[in-house]
Amino acid sequence: MLIAALFGISTLSAADFPPYDGTKERDAFWSFYNHKVLEDLQSQEKDLPEQIAKEADAAKKAELEAELTTVRERLKMPEYFTFAKPEDVPADLKWEDGMNEPEIGDPNAKKGGTMRLYILSFPPTLRILGENSNSSFRGYQADEVEMALLGSFGDTGLHPETGGFYPGIANQWAVSADNRTVYFRIDPEARYSDGVPVEVDDFFNRVYMELSEYPKNPFGNEYFATQFHNFTRYDARTMSVTLPEPKPLAPYFAGFSPYPRHFYSEFGPDFEQRYQWRSRPTTGPYVIHEEDINFGRSVTFTRVKDWWAKDHKFYRHRYNADRIVYRVVRLQEKVLELFRQGELDAEELMMGIPEYWYEKLEIPEVHKGYINKAKFYRVWPSSYAGLWLNTAVPPLNNKEVRLGLSFATNYQKVIDFDLRGDFQRLNAFAQGYTLLGNPPIQSRPFDVQKAREHFAQAGYTKLGNDGVLMNDKGQRLSVTILHRKVELIQKVMQRLKEEAIKAGLEYKLEGMDTTAYFQKATQKKHQAVSVAFGTSPPLPDHFQYFHSKQAYMDDGKTPKTNTNNLTSFADPRMDKLSDEERHATSIEEFRAKSHACDQIIHDEAIWIPGYEQNYYRVAYWRWVKWPEKTFNLPISDLPLQYHVHWIDEEVKRETEAAIRSGKTFPETDQVFDHNLKSGGTK
Repeated sequence: MLIAALFGISTLSAADFPPYDGTKERDAFWSFYNHKVLEDLQSQEKDLPEQIAKEADAAKKAELEAELTTVRERLKMPEYFTFAKPEDVPADLKWEDGMNEPEIGDPNAKKGGTMRLYILSFPPTLRILGENSNSSFRGYQADEVEMALLGSFGDTGLHPETGGFYPGIANQWAVSADNRTVYFRIDPEARYSDGVPVEVDDFFNRVYMELSEYPKNPFGNEYFATQFHNFTRYDARTMSVTLPEPKPLAPYFAGFSPYPRHFYSEFGPDFEQRYQWRSRPTTGPYVIHEEDINFGRSVTFTRVKDWWAKDHKFYRHRYNADRIVYRVVRLQEKVLELFRQGELDAEELMMGIPEYWYEKLEIPEVHKGYINKAKFYRVWPSSYAGLWLNTAVPPLNNKEVRLGLSFATNYQKVIDFDLRGDFQRLNAFAQGYTLLGNPPIQSRPFDVQKAREHFAQAGYTKLGNDGVLMNDKGQRLSVTILHRKVELIQKVMQRLKEEAIKAGLEYKLEGMDTTAYFQKATQKKHQAVSVAFGTSPPLPDHFQYFHSKQAYMDDGKTPKTNTNNLTSFADPRMDKLSDEERHATSIEEFRAKSHACDQIIHDEAIWIPGYEQNYYRVAYWRWVKWPEKTFNLPISDLPLQYHVHWIDEEVKRETEAAIRSGKTFPETDQVFDHNLKSGGTK
């Protein structure tokens, strides 16, 4: 408890809260929300004709007329929640089970052992909903090990080798002829880690909690309200999800994971405090026991005893370690020291830093074959890395200043010198999506003259003694960049600062630990922030990053916190296009809207593209094993993402004995490139 207090962590337990039962409120929600949707639609049907009659602009009139047509169609079937009977399921559906897809993982994988990893800061909560829940730790406890209707949650049902669909909690699914409704059958074996069966009502509970006003959840509120038109329960194991319009890859858009209603029976006004550190039962292979939360120090995942999917085709060779320990190591320079000592089993984060890969890994443990190295080329884009400029605060509310920053931010020098050419410059937000092709956009190069021309247009024409431009009011051209306090990022930020002054721009640097930094960014208390959001293959989503609904409250002035719109950007053109992107009914339409969104981002200079790797690197002790021929799966962002690795305890004992005796093994440095259908060992 002392450690928790030192880091300002509240450790209130379930016993600290009075009893509360939100079951009746939840059960009353279905009819309440159906009535709300109906009233909203009826109000729109009444108001839209008046707006159409007053609208003089032909294009806007056409948009309103199309909206009215949609509302009237929706009024024919306005129910958001429907409770039907099994016999109401259409008889002509073509059910699929994905069993034609290849297995995932290696049949030679061994179960057992402990995988010891690290995190740079302790998570702010164990909740995956509400304030501070979208921290970097969320991926470990939700996206990577939770199950969804199709596949594991992190891949939203897409097979990581073929891109096809494969079963998760649902063992069968079918798509309606109009590509709008997806039907799911829950696997009768599906269980939570506490043994309770998974049922359709748990998915309904997820929707209820996402739509609720109790957690701070603006993105979920909006997403579930607009991206689904109906959820139908046919029985405890059969449900359907109806989308607003026909979708390519409809099961991808319809799939999500459940929230166990028995665990969340106390969901209510104090949800965020009541559930802050409660460990939920999971549908996936691991669970966090409350005794394994070592505040400020570590969080441990333990394999679920008799996990329901442990023998299923797509999961039996994955999730092999009995335990995964995430140890807090706040000083990045200590990570390599612990890794060399064998206290950590694998290291991926720092391996992207050239200095570590090329120089700091020139160590006896690598030369003697105790630690192995691998470089793996990915298929999908890696991240949306760059500088996100908060347009709500001066001087970044001035487009000319933002354009000047784009020319004054020398990412190419960072790539060439600090990253030794290992990375490549990003050109556009939606770059690298294979279904769409790259937008025809080039990121702005470093150009002092052009930067100063734009700064002059913004009124910054006088050069101070320190080399920083000023305007007529004596205000200096100074912007603070919020960033993670880790070695590589600090080096990058320092380079950008040194280069920017050449154009008369002062970059001030504010480095914070991972948790505090992201909290400040999502509270919109930054000027510029360096963030590398993970991508969302197979298609990007501009809405959550750039739509005005994710920027401001309904008054259009108050910043909306806990969203990913870190630029506070609000523009009717972007709103229209990102809405249309979400509602696209074909890949061609999606491509057109997505590329148009990217053009606005570029023209308005609200996000300065950074850099990306089309591969990742990992160093690991030789007892960590991977599928021999493929190492990992083509559609993967990180080496540990799909948990196809395992701990070989026999090899671990052999290695430890070799270290004591001085025995060595061949040095191993592998390269795997699925794009070229080749791999090899150096």
